[in-house]
Amino acid sequence: MATSTPDIPAPVSTSYCVPHLTEFSVESKVLTLNGGKFTAKDTQGYLLFQVQRKWPSLHSKHTVCDSMERPLVQVSKKLGEWRPTWEAIRANGDQQPVFLMKKSSLNPLNKTFDVFLGTNISMSRPDFTMKREFFSNNYTICYNDEPIAQAIWKLSFGKTSYMVIVKPGVDRAFITSLVVIIIIRIKEKKRRRGR
Repeated sequence: MATSTPDIPAPVSTSYCVPHLTEFSVESKVLTLNGGKFTAKDTQGYLLFQVQRKWPSLHSKHTVCDSMERPLVQVSKKLGEWRPTWEAIRANGDQQPVFLMKKSSLNPLNKTFDVFLGTNISMSRPDFTMKREFFSNNYTICYNDEPIAQAIWKLSFGKTSYMVIVKPGVDRAFITSLVVIIIIRIKEKKRRRGR
């Protein structure tokens, strides 16, 4: 069985940790009648994860599934929060919180998101951070200020996509969930701007 790197939690499951550096792409496909679909594929084109949501609700739950369509976590935007906030719960029906992701401040120039695990009740210090490069949509995901993954924005016609690089022993399902939230935010901003 795979294990996470010592001291780095695997919020979704250690089953999605591998002992080597991993590269994969996460992209959203154009909306269809049954909703939007995201896929995560490795460099050989093999499906790792898929994410689905039902159309037309903007704030519906997005379910992150493995390659066999087994639900892992559901991510949804929390309404009524001062700062943009997303939560992820187990998709097995027990509503167990996996993580909460929120913008670290209300300052529009701040490009950092704090990620709190479901076990972090006090939320006095984030477990992970996502730092955006100032003039791009690239992100670095850190644990204790150490980079564990990078999401690099890819320009492609009709799709929103990221190339993701994950260090050995890091939960790829968790990283995929974070990147999906970022893509959803980008699509929401474009929708508000009428693009």
